This record gives sequence, C-alpha cells and structure tokens, in this order.
Amino acid sequence: MNYLLFSLRSLMSIEKSQPETTTKARPRKRRVLRWLIVFAIAGCFLYLFPVISETYFKCAICGMRHTEQRVIGAGFLISAWERPTPSSDWYQANIEPEHEHVWVRGGYAEGKNCLGVPIAMWQLSSLVTGPYSWLPLSRDKQMIIYQKSPDPQQARAMFLQLAHNEPYGSKAYEKQQETIRKLDEWMKTGMKAPWPFEKFP
Repeated sequence: MNYLLFSLRSLMSIEKSQPETTTKARPRKRRVLRWLIVFAIAGCFLYLFPVISETYFKCAICGMRHTEQRVIGAGFLISAWERPTPSSDWYQANIEPEHEHVWVRGGYAEGKNCLGVPIAMWQLSSLVTGPYSWLPLSRDKQMIIYQKSPDPQQARAMFLQLAHNEPYGSKAYEKQQETIRKLDEWMKTGMKAPWPFEKFP
C-alpha cells in the first residue's frame, strides 16, 4: 500500500513538473527565434544596401587618379588612395618632380556594401567640383595637350582655371565657358590646329 501511494505521488509530481518545463522552454525558443530574425534582417541590410560611398577624383594639374571611400550618411573617411596615369608619370618626369595635387571630383560614384561589393551607382552633376571633370581626357590625353601647347605653364594655368565651378553668370564663369569652347574645338581637330589660346591666363 505504501509503495502504491509513493508511486502515485511520484507520477503526480512528474505531471506537475512537465508543464513548467515546456512553458519555460517556449519563451527561450521564441527569444532565439527573435534573435535569428534580427540577425537575418541585419545581414540582409548590410549585404543588400550600400553603406560605403566611393567617389573618384583627378588632379587638374597632372591627371593622377584619387579614390575615397566614406561611410554613407556619416561622411567618415574609411580609406583613400592614389593611382598614377601615363599623364601624371610624364608630368612628374618632364615638368615638375613634385607638386600639390588639385583634386577635382567627378560626377560618378559607387555605393558598396560592408563587403565592398558594388550595390548602386550614381551619376550626378551635383558631385562635380569643377568643369575639368567634363573634359574628354583619357589616361594620356592630358599629357598630349601639354606636349602640343607652346608652353606647359599655359596648359597648366588652363587646367587650373577649370578645376572649380565658378558662380553661374559671373565673369569667371564666362571665361571658363570660353576656355571650354576653344579647347573643345581644338580637340575636335585632333589637336592638329594651332594652340587656341594666344595667352593664358
């Protein structure tokens, strides 16, 4: 009889304890599931949405390339590097061994995810810091312009005049437009016509 009573009590205690463990286990599973969902959403966001903006610059004097990576929204600089071109190498060897670069930002930019994979691309005129960016200068064309000019200092002054946007409608802006027009006409002749500037600046 005592044995039967002991067995019944143990069975009842097991039955009472079972619902408690299952109710405790359910919140844990829910918490784990919630965290998994949060991590999945964060992972998708970091992979599918751009968090880094990559912008591109050229030196108005020599044509060297410059790239910057910044955090989108915050603007913090992550990294920056330079890449020489045939024009910049020639300029350094023939005109100035050293000079302070004048960086002109182009209108093209890329958005990259946290892994550095391109996700988006922008072509915005608002990014451009000077009309120099719109000149059809290939990797070596700036070098050829220096070589074709009667004095490299004239070509240098011309490129510097186009390095930054002047206020619309100002005299400096009108001079920029005239310079671009003359340079464009000269380049269309394959740079075979005489140098289009009598004196520059």
